Amino acid sequence: MSDEGADLPSDYSYVALFTVLGIGIVLVILAFSWLLQPRRGADGDKPLTYECGEIPETTAWVQFRVIYYLFALLFVLFDVEVVFVIPWAVVLRQLKARVPELPGLSLFAFNEMLVFLVILAIGLLYAWRKGILKWEQLVFRSDAS
Repeated sequence: MSDEGADLPSDYSYVALFTVLGIGIVLVILAFSWLLQPRRGADGDKPLTYECGEIPETTAWVQFRVIYYLFALLFVLFDVEVVFVIPWAVVLRQLKARVPELPGLSLFAFNEMLVFLVILAIGLLYAWRKGILKWEQLVFRSDAS
């Protein structure tokens, strides 16, 4: 047995070195930022919402109806579904052609996507039952309250 690599540091020592170095650089940058920042009070025009020379007429807090958030959330949910389903269909087709000796693999992939789609369908059914998809009804109901 030879001791050729006995004086070389292990692979984990490089990971530890770069971790300590990275954390040290971040802390040094934060310390310089804190030391060099100008010290000002909260008086004058600095705490105002707009700093472009115009005096604000109202507050910057604008309230949106919850229906807009719900529609945006549903859009993102089904947009992400499409992002997953289309590449999955392409890969499933290639999987059937390239690996014919493992028919269970494509069946497993199909069942996994079926579970994913069923979970999303349950969410859509829940939103439909709650009346979230009825735009006019929700707009008028929120105006009345």
